[in-house]
Amino acid sequence: MKKVQLSFCLFLIISALQAQVTIGPKVGLNVDYESFRFTGNSAGNSVMSRTAKVGYQAGLAINIKTSDYFSIRPEVLFNQIGGNTTFGDNNNNNSRVINNTYDYVSVPLNFVGTFKAGPGRINIFVAPQYSMGIGGKYSQTSDSSGVFVTAQNSESGSLQTNKVPSGNNGSTRYYNQMNWGINYGIGYQVRGLLFTGQYHMGISNTQPHYADANQESHRNDVVSKNYGFTVGLTYFFGDTKDE
Repeated sequence: MKKVQLSFCLFLIISALQAQVTIGPKVGLNVDYESFRFTGNSAGNSVMSRTAKVGYQAGLAINIKTSDYFSIRPEVLFNQIGGNTTFGDNNNNNSRVINNTYDYVSVPLNFVGTFKAGPGRINIFVAPQYSMGIGGKYSQTSDSSGVFVTAQNSESGSLQTNKVPSGNNGSTRYYNQMNWGINYGIGYQVRGLLFTGQYHMGISNTQPHYADANQESHRNDVVSKNYGFTVGLTYFFGDTKDE
């Protein structure tokens, strides 16, 4: 594995030395959802509805143009994503609305095909992406229905990325720090200005790991992942006359 990683790094270095390299800031708007799958001890839960969570991204992009038709474009981004999800049991009782906001540092590696169209170039790209969680926040509203009364409760707190401690009952919740995903999309570039639209989906389970071994053994009874869309704007400084 180390030899593969070393070979890939050498490939990027050689490509950069032989290529036209431009660099610039990127900003974007994320529209995200969360998906959930319940099994095992959590099989009685279900998703009643979900609505979008709007966040943003900001960071830096490096475009390594190796030919007139191909580029490699690594990026380092702050990404704010999440979801607003309503849960219930199998009878749609005891509903909970949970609004999660996750903060990540994301590193997508875009492989970009380009071709001339009008005054600029169309970009078609796909990217594996690694994201490292750095925090976040949540809020929850719960309805408990009985024969004579319906009780409503609300709470909020922070999201952290370390293991859930044994006996945790505070306002802090946790999620998996490591998140792998994949992006693909299309863009249009006129000189240094690049507009992009992409779909992104998480591959990793965002549920946290547990300090307690028994809880950890049931971690995959709940599998949650993020997915959604991003529109972005990047400006590359440098010689972009051929872009």
